[in-house]
Amino acid sequence: MIHNPKHPGCLVKSLCLDPLGISVTDAAKALKVSRPTLSKLLNGRINISPEMAIRISIVFSTSDKLWIDLQAGYDLWKAQQKKNKLHLKPLVIPKEAA
Repeated sequence: MIHNPKHPGCLVKSLCLDPLGISVTDAAKALKVSRPTLSKLLNGRINISPEMAIRISIVFSTSDKLWIDLQAGYDLWKAQQKKNKLHLKPLVIPKEAA
């Protein structure tokens, strides 16, 4: 399991914007989103939606599924950090534990 993964928005910056040397403003224009929206994404304050994944995939020639999978993995990791606070017990004991 990955420990403390980066938010996928941070990866957009390091893998897409930085190598091309483009600014947040120029990237926002290319993606046809507002600069504040892209800035929130790059700083991990909003998630990559399916529509944003498609936008990123078209503009930066990547896979939309990659961005969705990265976001889902990050979301699952965040949820797992709170798993013990749910105080849940299985209804059925797994066979290997019996």
